[in-house]
Amino acid sequence: MNTETKNTSTSSVSSICQNCKQSFTIEPDDFTFYEAMHVPAPTWCPQCRMIRRFAWQGYRVLYKRKCDKSGDMVISTIHPNSPHKVYRQDIWWSDAWDPKSYGRDYDFSRPFFEQFRELFREVPLPSLMTEYSRLINSEYSNAATDLKNCYLCFRTTKGEDSAYLNVIVDARNSFDISYSNFIELSYNSIGLQKCYQTFYSQDCENCHDIWFSKDLAGCSNCIGCVNLRNKNYYIFNQPYTPEAYEAEKKKLGFGSAAFVKEFSEKVGTFIKSQPKRFMHGSKNTDVTGDYIYNSKNVHDSFMTRNAENVRYSQFLKVGPTANCYDYSVFSDGAEWVYDSCWVGLNINNVRFSVWDYRCHDIEYCFGCMSSGNLFGCVGIRSGEYCILNKQYSKEEYEKLVKLIKEQMTEMPYKDSLGRMYGYGELFPNELCPWTYNETYADTLQPLSKNDAIKSGFSWRDPDVHEYQPATATLPDHIKDITDDILKDILKCESCGKNYRLIEKELGFYRRFQIAAPRTCPMCRDRDRIHQLSPIALYDRTCSKCGNAIQTSYAPDRPEIVYCEACYQAEVA
Repeated sequence: MNTETKNTSTSSVSSICQNCKQSFTIEPDDFTFYEAMHVPAPTWCPQCRMIRRFAWQGYRVLYKRKCDKSGDMVISTIHPNSPHKVYRQDIWWSDAWDPKSYGRDYDFSRPFFEQFRELFREVPLPSLMTEYSRLINSEYSNAATDLKNCYLCFRTTKGEDSAYLNVIVDARNSFDISYSNFIELSYNSIGLQKCYQTFYSQDCENCHDIWFSKDLAGCSNCIGCVNLRNKNYYIFNQPYTPEAYEAEKKKLGFGSAAFVKEFSEKVGTFIKSQPKRFMHGSKNTDVTGDYIYNSKNVHDSFMTRNAENVRYSQFLKVGPTANCYDYSVFSDGAEWVYDSCWVGLNINNVRFSVWDYRCHDIEYCFGCMSSGNLFGCVGIRSGEYCILNKQYSKEEYEKLVKLIKEQMTEMPYKDSLGRMYGYGELFPNELCPWTYNETYADTLQPLSKNDAIKSGFSWRDPDVHEYQPATATLPDHIKDITDDILKDILKCESCGKNYRLIEKELGFYRRFQIAAPRTCPMCRDRDRIHQLSPIALYDRTCSKCGNAIQTSYAPDRPEIVYCEACYQAEVA
């Protein structure tokens, strides 16, 4: 795309967020990007824009409902009472229907988002957002591809004989893992990279046989350790001979839920006493944020790899990614993306869109694939020059899009809270097919029902059928759990929701003598995610040298936080 646009703003501009009413700053470099993308400056602050995007990612809460074409029962993220239509995945991807048959003329007497909402509720959505033909015995997974014998795995690319995964690339025989890549025989951990037999741990790389540890690299046979590099046979950062290590390990009863709770608290106290690096990352140039790797000129971003010229973005876990702002989730080859989420696979010039693959030059689209030059479309595949799913010539399309953008500014959509949505705003939350507590936003920023509704989100009350009394109580130790437990309904000790154990996970717990979990998969994932620092940046000083640093650890948090130089000198 042409980026030769003149930056007319040479200084920072302060603005008031339309949503939270707090002040935020738009920098000169930001204006340069907005001018390159031919979009107006945002009216929502970065934090509110991020939550708005995450509220458009409903990929984990599953229901059973009927396919609106075949009548078959399907598993879907769309609730049976939703006004949206749903097709079985193989039907949705087939030629049995034509998304363009729902096309309609644009009505300049009505706001754009009113018209998009009507189209959105008419065009069928797929029951799940997966590459279903590449899933084997993994029908209870979503936002996934290349899975075999997997259960409740989400945002996962390549997995086998695993369950309860979230944001994963390549996992084998692993359970309860979040935000990790290339793992095997691991359990209840987050932030693992190329790890084997790693349990109850966080932010470990190239490690094996690790228990209850954090921030390790190139280590093996460690228990309760933190900040170690290339060490073997350590317990609470103290070296042991292999024989002494094994003798001590045998004394630890990880098969007991009570012992695991007590030991976790002991490890937590030890880890808090050790210094923390101000951010996680490596091979970077000019970056701010956390969990950034092999990137250049990336700012205010979180969990981003192989990126350049990116800001206010999150969970771009693979890359490459270039020239993007306010971009949440996916990537895998993305350039020039703005205020969009769950879009990726070689995309270019994408604005204000959700769940689109292999597309270019699209705006305000949902579920469009291998297409280009679309505006306000739903479900278009291999299409071009469409508006509200209606086909136009190139000349007609370009002329009409220009007029629609002008009309969106002159006649913005007004939501129930009085917030105005003209051209340059992502879809209003009122149009979303998911309620707040069905989305990823609720994981990152949990809200009560009242607070969610006050903030303009919808809410779905829990299904009482999922909160029945347990039919069994889990014994404390894994050795006392029999196969009969597989027939029983358990009750989460945290949220009260029912859950079950499946055969493959019970076998895994027995193999490694791990205590069976007392909480449901969703609560376990939330607990892991909340171990991470929030997606925010704060100014504070290095706890050792006193130099100023920008970090995700808030100034009032008790952690000992080091700048890069001090951390490298003392730890690495």
